[in-house]
Amino acid sequence: MEVARAVEPAGTGYLPTSRFQVVHAIAREFSCDIAIPNATGIGDVLMYTRVVVEMGMRKGRALKLLTGRMLPVGVGTVEREEPYPIWKANPYVGEIVDPIEVAPEALQRINEVHEIHCQFGHMIKNVCAEYGFRPRQLKPCLYLTECEQARALATLAHIPRPILCIHPYGTSSPLPEHPWHRQEWELLLEQLPPRISVVELGMAGRDHKGLDVHRFDTTLREMMGILWACDMFIGFDSSPAHMATAFEKPATVLWDPLRKNELDERFRPGYGPAAMHRWGYPDNNNLVLLGETNGEIRAEILHWVVDTCRSIGADV
Repeated sequence: MEVARAVEPAGTGYLPTSRFQVVHAIAREFSCDIAIPNATGIGDVLMYTRVVVEMGMRKGRALKLLTGRMLPVGVGTVEREEPYPIWKANPYVGEIVDPIEVAPEALQRINEVHEIHCQFGHMIKNVCAEYGFRPRQLKPCLYLTECEQARALATLAHIPRPILCIHPYGTSSPLPEHPWHRQEWELLLEQLPPRISVVELGMAGRDHKGLDVHRFDTTLREMMGILWACDMFIGFDSSPAHMATAFEKPATVLWDPLRKNELDERFRPGYGPAAMHRWGYPDNNNLVLLGETNGEIRAEILHWVVDTCRSIGADV
């Protein structure tokens, strides 16, 4: 397939000519199958994991990727962080070429094109459409090694099941004056059934709200493993929420629409109103933090936690 000429079939609303043509050309210049941005958020890069799998399946082989090391570097324990944590163990990735040493301007151009595509659908659909694919599943694709899985299970072995994983952070999470910045999390933890254990994810040295839960300082890959080894997930719209979806974990995702709109409109006018449509997943329990007056969201989450535990056979 010549990806430079691939377009979404007529009638879906996508442009007749891909705005990613410059990216396709750069990938060919380096004899790569696809060029992927690296200087955006982790969640942004995760949106490209599905198109890599779709292209790998179409070609019937592992791909040659053109991309830089993962940024931002503030994730996990930086000294031990993997250079390409999103792509490690992916069977559809055979080789990664980093242009930063020979052509840093090429990587800059690849990063500049990100999000310059139609906003009619989910980000995974938007990215796949630029390469002529319809995603077979609306979720990112992440892979762990057997050693990583075993290590994650061993890390949590002393914690009674079921284990709820929480991530009360994120770029678009509520600001300190909002009840869901900390107060509602404390009340939620107090009201959870006593047999449920809670593990918190967060950036080492940055994210910490002093909640009374289990917490581990991890690299990004180690964080993925812990999330994979837990039973369910609750968090704000953030990279761990995308990861939970990739691992098909039952997930409740909290959205602060005013904060999300503020950030998206600042980045690119007109993108804010469709933010949840572009970034959310229909299989998740998506809850909007707007108009709550008496702990309604917390009550909904508590019901969801109990129902989820029962669905996996856990006695709570």
